[in-house]
Amino acid sequence: MMGWQRRMRVAAGPLGASGEASDDQPVQVEMFISGAWVDITDYVMVRDDQGNIALNRGIRDEGSNTEQGGGTFPLRNADGRFSPRNPTGPYYGAIGRNTPIRVSVPDGLGGKNCRLWGEVPEWPVSWDTTGTDVWTDVSASGLLRRLAQGPAPARSVIYNAITDPKPSGLVAYWPMEDATGATSLASALTNGSAMTWAGVPTLASYSTLAASDPLPDISAATLSGGVPRYDDPTATQVRFLVYIPASGLADGKVICSIDQQDYSPGAAQFWELYYSTTDASNSLVLKSCDAAGNNLGALLPHVVDVRGRLLYVSVEFQESGANITRQIQLKDVNTSRVYAVSDTEFVTQLSRVTRLQFGPATRSAISPFGAAFLPGVAIGHVTLENQITAIGALGVRLNPIGETAGRRIQRLCGEQGLPFDWVGDLDDTTAMGAQGKSNLLTLVQECVDADGGMLYESGSVLGLGYRTRASLYDQDPTLTLDYPSGKLAQIPTPVEDDRYLQNRVTVTVSGVSQTYEQTGGSLGTAPPPAGVGYYGQDVTLNLAASDASTLQDQAAWRVHLGTVDEARYPQISVNLAHPSITPDMRRAIIGMRIGDRIQITNPPDWLPPDTVDQLVIGTSETITHIEHRVTFNCRPASPYSYVGYLDTAARIDTDGSQLAADIGAGTTVFGVQPTAPNEGLWTKDPGDLPFDIAVGGEVMRVTAVGDAATDTFARTVSSAWGTMDSGFTWTTSGGTSTDYSVSGGSGNHLLASVNISRRCLLAATTADLDMYVSVTADQLATGDALNGGLINRYLDSNNLYHAVVQFTTSNTVRLLIVKRLNGTETTLGSYTMPAVTFSAGTYYRVRLNSKGSLLRAKVWLAADAETPEWQVTVMDTDLSMPQSIGVRSISGASSTNVNPSIKYQSFVVTSPQAFTVTRSINGVVKAHTAGEDLRLANPTILGL
Repeated sequence: MMGWQRRMRVAAGPLGASGEASDDQPVQVEMFISGAWVDITDYVMVRDDQGNIALNRGIRDEGSNTEQGGGTFPLRNADGRFSPRNPTGPYYGAIGRNTPIRVSVPDGLGGKNCRLWGEVPEWPVSWDTTGTDVWTDVSASGLLRRLAQGPAPARSVIYNAITDPKPSGLVAYWPMEDATGATSLASALTNGSAMTWAGVPTLASYSTLAASDPLPDISAATLSGGVPRYDDPTATQVRFLVYIPASGLADGKVICSIDQQDYSPGAAQFWELYYSTTDASNSLVLKSCDAAGNNLGALLPHVVDVRGRLLYVSVEFQESGANITRQIQLKDVNTSRVYAVSDTEFVTQLSRVTRLQFGPATRSAISPFGAAFLPGVAIGHVTLENQITAIGALGVRLNPIGETAGRRIQRLCGEQGLPFDWVGDLDDTTAMGAQGKSNLLTLVQECVDADGGMLYESGSVLGLGYRTRASLYDQDPTLTLDYPSGKLAQIPTPVEDDRYLQNRVTVTVSGVSQTYEQTGGSLGTAPPPAGVGYYGQDVTLNLAASDASTLQDQAAWRVHLGTVDEARYPQISVNLAHPSITPDMRRAIIGMRIGDRIQITNPPDWLPPDTVDQLVIGTSETITHIEHRVTFNCRPASPYSYVGYLDTAARIDTDGSQLAADIGAGTTVFGVQPTAPNEGLWTKDPGDLPFDIAVGGEVMRVTAVGDAATDTFARTVSSAWGTMDSGFTWTTSGGTSTDYSVSGGSGNHLLASVNISRRCLLAATTADLDMYVSVTADQLATGDALNGGLINRYLDSNNLYHAVVQFTTSNTVRLLIVKRLNGTETTLGSYTMPAVTFSAGTYYRVRLNSKGSLLRAKVWLAADAETPEWQVTVMDTDLSMPQSIGVRSISGASSTNVNPSIKYQSFVVTSPQAFTVTRSINGVVKAHTAGEDLRLANPTILGL
C-alpha cells in the first residue's frame, strides 16, 4: 500500500491527502465479508502502475433505459484470499457469487461518497507464468443485473397482498383463481381444505379485475368450504370479492352463508347475507338464524344499490360484552369508496366458523326465500379471520389501477425488501394501469416509461431510486463549468444527428391508440428541406386512462423530447485531480445525481454562443494513481426547462411569426406578423414584458409591443390630416386640400365633387396587413351611394384594393371588396347588413385582412363587439406588392348630396405589430431578412 500512497500524495487536487476524508484515503474499496464491511483497498491497483478502477452507472452510451451499474478493477491475490474455492484462503467460505462490494471517495465533508454499491457475481483468477503475479479481475455489477434475471410472480397481486405478509388471524383463504379443468377450489393455506361445489361453475371466466387471475362464475353452482378447527374467537370476519350483474338478482338470493359451531341456545347457528328487493333496495341484507332457521334479532340491511358493481365485501362480528356488534362493509373496487352499516345484536357469544357457502338455497324459515345458484355472479378471494382488520388492509393492491408511478415503484421495492430512495414528489407522477404478472424490473420499467422519469441504483445502499419527471423541470444547475478556465478534462464534442429524432409518435393504451405529429418546423414531418421527413415511434404504455386527451398528451410529450432543435453533448468530463477544481466544485461534482443539470458557459467562438445546458443521465469514472476522471453522460436540458401550466405566468408562443421587413444589425423597432395561415398576435400588456425572442440565432429582449399604426384623431388640422398618434404622417391625394381636415375626434373627407375619390395614405413595407377603422357619413345618401373604407396594396388611384362600407340611397349598409386594376373597377365580393337602417353620423367599424391572395373583410356597428365571422372572403392575385395603405372615400356618380363628408375614427393597423427590442442578448450581432422565423426564446412548455 505504501507505493499507492506515495503516488497519490504527489497528485494535485482533491485526490491528494487533503484531509477532506476522515480516513485520509483518496479511494476506499470495501467488501461485505462475514457480516461486516472489510476494507480491501490495500489489494486494489497494486499489481503494476497501469491498474485502475473503472466505474459506471445510469444510462450509458446515450441509451434510453437505465443499465446496471458496474465496476472493474484488479485485486492482488497472492495469498488466494479472492479465490472462493481455495480452502487456505483467508476469505474461504465468506465470499462467493454476488458478494456485496462498494467503492467510495471522500465527500469533502468528512464522510464518504459511494461511487459504486454492487455485487461480485464471479471471481476469475489469473497469474503469470512465474506464479509471482497472481490477481483477480473483479467485475462488480449493480443491483439491476440481478433484478433483470428475477422470475415473474407465480400468483396474482391480490393473492400476494393477502398472503404476504400473512395476517396473524387468517383462518381460511380460497383464492378461487383455479384454472379451467380444476375439480375443486384449492385453499391457499397448507392446513386448509379445498372448496367444493354442487352444480357446474364456470371456472376462470371473470377476468375484469386485473389484480386477480380470472375468477369463477357461479350462475349454475353452489360453493362450499369447510374450515379447519380453531379456538373460539371473540371476532369473526369474512371477506370476499363479488360481482353482482347490472340486472340484479331475484329477491332472497343468498350470496354467502356463514355457519358456526352450535354454542348454546340463543346463539346464532348461521348467518345469511342475501340480495333483496324487499328487505333492502337492491342491496345486501344480513340475518342471524338459529339451527331451525328462525331469525334471531333484527335484520341488518345495507342501503347501497349493488347492481353492476364489483365489491369487496366484509362481514364482521365482534363480541361486545354479552352482545355482538355486526357490520357490513362494501368497498367499491373501482372507486375505492367504502359503504358501511352496523348494529348490535343481543345474542350470546361467537364460536368458531365451520363452513362458508356461496349461492346456496335459503335455509332461513322466514322469507324471502332464494333458490340455489347466483346467475351472473362471480366470487373470489374468500378469507376468514378471527380478528377485525381495516377494510383497506390490502391497500392499493386490491386494484392498483390509478396508483401513481412513483408510489408503485416504492411499493414494489418494499414488497421485495429493497431499499428505495427518490427525488421529487412520488404523488406527482403518472397514474398507472393494472399491475401484471411480470418480474420486478419489468414492472418498475413500466412505471418509468409511463412517467418519463429516471430510474437509478442507489448510491447509499444496495437498492433502487427513482427521479420523477416533474423533478427534472426548471431546476437550477448543480454544476457550472467555465470553458476558458480549463476545468474540462476533454473537449466536449457537439453531436447533430437524427439518432433520437421522433416527430410522429403513436401511443397505445389498452388497445386504444392516438398519434401526435409535428408537421411544421425544421424537424417536422414535411420532406426536406421544409422538414426532415417522418421519424416515427410506436409506444405501448400501461396507464390508468386511455382517453384521447391523455394519449395525445403522452404522444405530444414524446414528440417534444424528440424534436429538440439543438446539438447534443453526449459526454462532459472533468478530472478531480486538476488544480483548477476547487473543493466546492469537487463536492458538487461527486454530489451530482442522475437527472441533475450541468452547464458549460462561454463556449468557444466557433460554437453557438448559448450556454451548453445538459442533464446528467449517467456517469463513468476512472480512478488511477494520478487522476480521478468523471465523465457525465448527458442529454439536452432544454426540453425540461421553462415547464409550466396555463396560468398568468405562462409564456405561450404564437403558432408562427415572422419579420415583416428586412432589419439591420442595429434596428431596435421593427414589424412582426403572423406566418400564414396563422393569425395569433403577441401580447401588448405591459405586465407581460419584457420577454426574449429568437430570430436567426440572435436573442432579443422585447421591451414594448404595439400596433404598427394608430390614430385616434385627437387633434385639429385643416387642409391635411397631419401626424397620427404613432408618429407617421398622413399624405393626401384626390380633390383639393380643403377636402381634408381633422376635428372633433374624426378625420374627414369632404366630398365636394362627385365620383372623385379622396385618399389618405401611409407607406407600407408589407403587403399582408390587418387594419381597422370606424366610418360614417354625415348625410343620408341621395341619388347615389356614399362610400368610405380601408385600402391596401395601393400603387396609385387606379391600382388598389378597397374594403368599402357603402351607405346606400335606401339607407342600407353594404360591405364590398373592390379591386381597381389599371383604372377598371371590379367588385370581388359583397355583403348587406341585415335589418340595419343607416342613420347619418352612426359609425360602423370595418376590418380588412390581406394575406397573400386571400382578402377578407367584415363590418359591424362600432358600438357593438366585433362580429366573429368574415362576411366577404375573396381570392385575387393581381395586386401583390406593398406600397401604401390608408382610407378612401367617394360618392357615386349620380349623388345629389351637397358637400357630404365621410368621417373616420380609431384607425389601427394591428398586424404587423411594432416590436421595440434590445438587441444581441446572447452576443449575436447580425442583420435579418423579411419572412425570417421569430419565436419566444424560452416559451413555457406544458408539462405532461
